[in-house]
Amino acid sequence: MFSVLSQINKRLEYMTPVEQRIAKFMLDNPNKVINMPVKEIAKHSSTSDAAIVRFAKRIGLQGIKELKVELAKELHTLEQEKISRVIELEEDTHADIFDKVFKNTIQALYNTEKIVNRKRMQEAAEHMVEADNTFIFGVGDSANVGHDMEQKLHRVNINAFFTADKYLCMTRLTNAKPNDVLFVITLSGKTQEVIEIVKLAKKLDVMTIILTQNHSSIAKRNSDIAIEITEEETNIQYMNMTSRIAQLIICDVLFFYVCKELGSSAYETIINTYDMTH
Repeated sequence: MFSVLSQINKRLEYMTPVEQRIAKFMLDNPNKVINMPVKEIAKHSSTSDAAIVRFAKRIGLQGIKELKVELAKELHTLEQEKISRVIELEEDTHADIFDKVFKNTIQALYNTEKIVNRKRMQEAAEHMVEADNTFIFGVGDSANVGHDMEQKLHRVNINAFFTADKYLCMTRLTNAKPNDVLFVITLSGKTQEVIEIVKLAKKLDVMTIILTQNHSSIAKRNSDIAIEITEEETNIQYMNMTSRIAQLIICDVLFFYVCKELGSSAYETIINTYDMTH
C-alpha cells in the first residue's frame, strides 16, 4: 500500500508555501479529501485545481484521482489494523516485532516502487555502460550497499571502484576520464563527505548519479541524475533498516538495467562467474 500521508509528511519541510497549504489540509482532513472534488480541495486550501494536480505528482502519483484511491486504501488499512508500526522493545512481543519489521519494509518497498523514476534509472544504467570507470561512494550504512553494487558490476566486466574514503574518491575524480561516472549512495544527502564529493565532481564536470531518499538536499541539487527512494522507518531510526533494503533493491534493478544494455554477453558472463564461485 502506498502511504499518501507518509509521503506528504516526509516532503512537508521541502514544499513550497502553496504545497504546504494543500498538505496541511489533506493531513488534517484525509477522510474528507477522498470524497471531495478537486475544486473543493483547492478552495479549502486557498490554491487552484492545477496546483492540486501538481501536488499529487509531487508525491509520486499520476494525478488527484490516484491520490484519492491510494488515500482511501490507506485509511481503510489503518482502520482495519489499528496497530502502530513503531517498535516498542519493552512492550512488544517477539511476534509483534517480527510483524512490524516486515510491514515497515514492505511499505517502504511499495512506496519506493511508486515514486522511483524508472527513466532516470535507465539513463543511469546507460551512463555506467558507456563509462570507462564507475566510481561508487557511500559512507555509513550506505557503504555496504555501495560495496555490493561494486561486486555486481564486476561480474559483468564493468570497471567499478567503491570507496568510503573521501580522499581516495577525490583522487579518483581528479584523475577521471571525460566519460567516467560517479555513483553516490546516501540516505540524507546531507553528509559533509557526500556534499564535498558531489561538489568536486560537478566542478570537474564528472557525470554524477545519486541514490537518495532526501528530496531537497545540496548533494541532490549538484547531481546530474537523482534516483529517489522512500522509507518507512520505525522509531529506531539509527538502524536505517527499511532504507537499506530499498537501496539494495534499487541497486539490483539498476544492475539488471546495466545487463540489458550490455546484451547477451552480460548473461554469459554472469553464468560463468556464478559457476566459478559456487
